[in-house]
Amino acid sequence: MKSTFKEYDVVIATQTLSERIKKGTKGVILLILDAENGVYEAEFVDSLEVTLGVITVDAMSIEHA
Repeated sequence: MKSTFKEYDVVIATQTLSERIKKGTKGVILLILDAENGVYEAEFVDSLEVTLGVITVDAMSIEHA
């Protein structure tokens, strides 16, 4: 799988990822961990831009905002 996201791309969670990061939560790609397999580190924020968490996600869990 080729990397479909770049660092600093704004993304939306396509599923609930944690207790605080629900489907539809906005985030940003911080780091590409494994471009070949589509694994990223992303920061997710609430409506006030307060960080909810920084987690590892795969390309199937996010989409471009």
